[in-house]
Formats: sequence, C-alpha cells, structure tokens
Amino acid sequence: MATKLELEFRDDFKKSRDTLKVGNVTVMMTPQIDEDYWVFRVKLFKNQALVAFPKFGTIGIGFAIEEDWNTNLPWTCETKGIYSHIKGNKKYKEISDKTCLLAINILQKASEYYVKNEQEEKDKNMVVDVNPEAVYDYVRNLRKFAERNKYR
Repeated sequence: MATKLELEFRDDFKKSRDTLKVGNVTVMMTPQIDEDYWVFRVKLFKNQALVAFPKFGTIGIGFAIEEDWNTNLPWTCETKGIYSHIKGNKKYKEISDKTCLLAINILQKASEYYVKNEQEEKDKNMVVDVNPEAVYDYVRNLRKFAERNKYR
C-alpha cells in the first residue's frame, strides 16, 4: 500500500531571530530548533515527519524528531544527499527510503517557492542590532538548550 504524503504549510510561522549585528560584525547562530520549528512538514509515521525550516538565510530539511540533534541540510542539496545525511534520524523502520525521498522532494519544491516568493518579505526585519551583553545571553541560552537536548 502506498503512503499518502501531504504537505503542511504553517502560515503563522515565526522565524527565530538567528542573525545578530554587533557593530560591524554580523553573527548567524543556529536557531533553537525542535519538532515544532517548521514552515513545511510532511508527516510520515506516528510522530515522525520531515520538516523544512529557516536556518542561516536558507531553508533546512531534516526529521522533526532527531536522535542525532541538528542533522539537516539546505533544500538546494541533492535529494539523495539530504536523505543520506539525515536518515539516521528516521526513527521507525516502517518509514521506507522511497517515502523519505518523495517527502524530501516535496519539501524541496515547497522551499523553492517559499524562497522565491515569501522568505524575503518575512525575513527583512530579522537582523537585530544588539549590544555584546545580549549576544552573551543568547549564546548562554543556546548552550543550555543544546545541553538539554544532548541525549535526546
């Protein structure tokens, strides 16, 4: 039986402020990504899905629930290359390689549209001028987040 794949779009998505400007220096940091940080999602099996989300000025694709945290690649990479890089986080043997490749391809097409038509408008005010103390606080909070998810 073929798996029916449906693309979900989160119109109310709020991008994390991951680009900070301190004086003449621009710093891009990994946003605090979890299974709910996505613009597009394709559900696969039980609680697992493939998601596409803004990261470092592009769209990353990866599994929603990850054992190996922060494993994703930009949507512009080859479909098979993305899957090869992220497949360790598939979680369920019931999810076929073919299903993953099809879902990644769906997310790539949606991401291409988003980047060309939506992303610039949503991202134009995402660079934030901050003082060094604010950058320190951001990094400290990000480290705490990473430590909490270290053994996930």
